[in-house]
Amino acid sequence: MNKKNIRETKIEELFCQCGMFCGLCTSYLSYKYQIPRRRGIISYCLGCRPRDKQCSWIKKKCEYPQKNEIKYCYECPNYPCSLIDKICDGYNSTGKYRFDFKENLKIIQNYGYEKAISYLKKDHSCEKCGEILCIHNNLCYNCDKDTLATMKNYKNDQ
Repeated sequence: MNKKNIRETKIEELFCQCGMFCGLCTSYLSYKYQIPRRRGIISYCLGCRPRDKQCSWIKKKCEYPQKNEIKYCYECPNYPCSLIDKICDGYNSTGKYRFDFKENLKIIQNYGYEKAISYLKKDHSCEKCGEILCIHNNLCYNCDKDTLATMKNYKNDQ
């Protein structure tokens, strides 16, 4: 894919209903930085909202996103629910990902997207260039292209 053909995704489109920021995801970062696709290893994604997935895991199990009745989980009358708790536990139980969905939702709700981005950059930015690191492998897709090219899988288990 030619760099000119990359669809610019608006920042607000990169925040999922559940609070995840697609800009941390290996598939979005691979797309953004045009890391060559490798079947089963490097795939491309524009983000959940641009693909109308919103939060594919929650949307499959919750009626509010299925009916497009909420933009974010914090707008749900059942928030916080067992679904969002399960996602948070999955990301936080190992301490590997350092990402809190509910905290991110609170920042978006109270301060907006730009503030959420600034908080994410504090915990997830490249020391060399300042770009956001991938949550799955802690690599900078702007600076670490050589490492990414030799990875056996996107989680950097070489």
